[in-house]
Amino acid sequence: MKLTSKSILYYIVISLPLLIIACLFSYYLIGSELRDGTDEILEREKLSAENLINSNGILSPLTLLPDSFFTVRITPYHADSHQYSDTTMYDKVDNELKNCRISESYYNHNKKTYLITILKPTLEQDELAEGLLSSLFLVVFFLLVSFLLVNWILSKWIWKPFYNTLSILNRYELRNNEILALTHSSTKEFNELNDALLKMTDQIYTDYIRQKEFTENASHEIQTPLAVIKSKIELLMQSENMGEDEMLQLQTIETAANKLSTLNKALLLLVKIENHQFKEGIELSLKAHIENILTQYNWVLTDKNIKINTAFENDLVLRINPELGDILIGNLLQNAIRHNFKNGSIEVKVTNHTLTIANTGDELKIKPEELFERFKKDTAKTESLGIGLAIVKSITDIYAIDISYYYKENKHVFELVFPSK
Repeated sequence: MKLTSKSILYYIVISLPLLIIACLFSYYLIGSELRDGTDEILEREKLSAENLINSNGILSPLTLLPDSFFTVRITPYHADSHQYSDTTMYDKVDNELKNCRISESYYNHNKKTYLITILKPTLEQDELAEGLLSSLFLVVFFLLVSFLLVNWILSKWIWKPFYNTLSILNRYELRNNEILALTHSSTKEFNELNDALLKMTDQIYTDYIRQKEFTENASHEIQTPLAVIKSKIELLMQSENMGEDEMLQLQTIETAANKLSTLNKALLLLVKIENHQFKEGIELSLKAHIENILTQYNWVLTDKNIKINTAFENDLVLRINPELGDILIGNLLQNAIRHNFKNGSIEVKVTNHTLTIANTGDELKIKPEELFERFKKDTAKTESLGIGLAIVKSITDIYAIDISYYYKENKHVFELVFPSK
């Protein structure tokens, strides 16, 4: 959820209940004031009735005001008292019940007790209260809508420098040696954020260059003595005075040197991939790519008598760097050959958006989720460096390719789902 939407949502969640409570409280206050006003009118009419009793003695039912009704009758002795209550009265004209406020009071005069009953319709007060409440709700509604609209507009304007900075960061490419140009803002906090980002990106770029130079220099420096070691081993192995034990020792050293050289090249390749040091991609036919790589591994397949089954439902075309494409497909096929049985099989299937490579083999000795981590390998396969699938994962991450692994029916299955164009 966007920051602007989130702030507006929080405001609604907090303010709406408060506004509803305020409206209800206002309605109660308005009703209470109107009721008090009605009671004051009833009180004045009660006093008028008492004055009439004092002057005339016994009174017949009489209307003091056009919208009030009262009766005065003699009752058994009752102490002076006065109370108000709400009731309803049937209106013959409108044929409906209407709300009324009633005043009942006992008044003692000349050893007689009079019950004064005054009834006053509250229709006007009720309509006034409803009108005021409706007006209040309309005011609150328009106030809320206006505030949300103004808040949305102001948020867009106030947060514009932030979104500009975010847009620049999304387009920023570290490897292009670009200068991060951030716009100045009238808001102090945004300027502080830009300063921190500039400082951080400068430091990241410096570290990136240093890491890149170190990796390239270290790889070069390691390859040179390894080449010398391998050449000297070859010379020693050609010596006529070399015994069988010495020859076996030299072969072990040569194997270790070759493995170290291969590991050095693989690590350098992995760093280049992660640093996006490869050129832009071109469109490649996946079918042609796979057939070409299978041809290169034909001698290995023949030696292990591995059967290849291919199913190309569609000639999927990828936009990928050719070198990385070779590495991606080559590492997966090489992995399928290395971890296969003798007389086993490999199945390659291409559909509109997927590539599936399945090979027979023993179940993994490690957890499947660790398969794409560096130097995580099946302990039974000592010849593996444990970095080939890590390189595959780095390439798929660059091109947003979803890769998954599972073991089913005694087969290792790797499935690549390519993004839609």
